[in-house]
Parts: sequence; structure tokens; C-alpha cells
Amino acid sequence: MQLNNESKTLFIPLLGRAQMSEKNLFLKDTKAEEIINRVDYDFTKLKQSKWLSMYMSLRGLLIDELTNKYLSNNKNTTVIHLGCGLDSRCLRIKDNYKIWYDLDFDEVIEVRKEFYQENDKYKMIGSSVADYKWLDEIDDNNNILIIMEGLTMYLSRAEIIELISKIDERFKKVYLIFDAYTTKAVAASKYKNPVNQMNAIIKYGLDNYEDFLKINRRLEYVSSHVIRKKDNKLKGLTKIIFNNLYCGKILERLYKIYEFKLKEE
Repeated sequence: MQLNNESKTLFIPLLGRAQMSEKNLFLKDTKAEEIINRVDYDFTKLKQSKWLSMYMSLRGLLIDELTNKYLSNNKNTTVIHLGCGLDSRCLRIKDNYKIWYDLDFDEVIEVRKEFYQENDKYKMIGSSVADYKWLDEIDDNNNILIIMEGLTMYLSRAEIIELISKIDERFKKVYLIFDAYTTKAVAASKYKNPVNQMNAIIKYGLDNYEDFLKINRRLEYVSSHVIRKKDNKLKGLTKIIFNNLYCGKILERLYKIYEFKLKEE
């Protein structure tokens, strides 16, 4: 596989979800288990701690929950998952949507097509997020949910402004679910971050929702979330360490998941 540095980072959440799925922790993802056993990639290259795998799995679970909640209250929605990697969210989410589009670089989609099949309600688009021709492939403009997991941190502020502007121009009603590092996390990532082994560069950090509102006049803040302690089946010292370092207040200074919408005019 010929993947760029940012694309190679898709193996980090994939491995995390597969490992936790195998242990029946947090998120059940049999497709991730299948892919890591079949895909042409040496996962021993990833120096991935169990803590990171837990975090990646919980991140995916929280975004799944937010997605299901939105779709249950907004029927006939078109879902666009930008920077989808090899994620199986299209299979994990309840079938409450009109059509689902997974988008990533051409080379990622080539790999993805070995494991996923298109049908009337599921399509894959090979494109850079910044090549806005993909917008013309979306057969809807009135009720759109856009998911961006593990994407914003690889874009510059200028690129995010342009992306939201293009989305604004193309669609009437849009709901956004995405995650973002804080600027403190971006600074720290230069010294310690799992993506450093892929030579991927972390660029964008968001410290509060007011900053994001400045990006586009139609943006409206809905809510923000951090990973919270749950009945996660962890035990003993593992549970204490994970709940204190990867949940709640400490993580809140580094990372959040946001919900925004573009107001209808």
C-alpha cells in the first residue's frame, strides 16, 4: 500500500478498536478484527500501548453514540464521513439514514474496497477532503450530517475555514460532529504523539467553541464532550490509571468532541 503520512495514521484507531473488540471492551468492532488479520500491513511497527487502544475505542464509541442520537431524531439524513480510513462506523450505526458516503484519499479507498461493498445506501469516494469536487458527488443538499473523526488536527486553520465555507455553499442544512485537539495538545504532540512514527504533522488546535464560531457566520454551537468514566469492565490498577489519565478533567485540557450546525437561512 502506498499511503501518505496522514493516511498511515488510520492504522492506529483501527488496531485500537480491533484489540478492544477482541477483549469485549468498550466497542464491538468485528470488521476491525477482520481487517487487521487480512490487510497488508505490519502492525508490529506500531508501538501502541493498551492505553491508546482503549482511548481510540472509547473515542469511536462516543462518536457512534452522538451519530445514532442525531439520526434517531433526524430521519432521511445523508451522512458524509470525511477521512473515514478503514473505520466501520457505516456498519456500527443503526440504518436510520438516507445514504452514507465514506470519503478518503484514493489509495485509502482502494484498500477499503477490499473490505466494504457499495450498495444503494452506501457509497465510497476517493478524494482529498481539500479537493472539493467530492461535494458534487453528494446527491442531497438539504439534510446533511458530516462526521470528522481524527481529521481536523491534520488541517491548518485556513484549510478548515475553506472546508466549512465550501460545505456552507453547497448544503442548506448541515450538522457537524468532529473531534479536535487543544492548542496545548498540538504543542505537546511535537514531542510525544503516536502519529509521530508516521511523520504526520499535527496543525490545528481548538481551545473553546467560540473560536470555531468565528470560522463561518452560519455556524451555531450545539455541545461538546469529553470521554467520561463508564462501566468499562476494567479492573484494579488498570481501571484507576485509565479513568484518571484518559477520562474527564485531564483529557479535557487536551481533547474534545464537538457538535455544531450550520443555521438555515
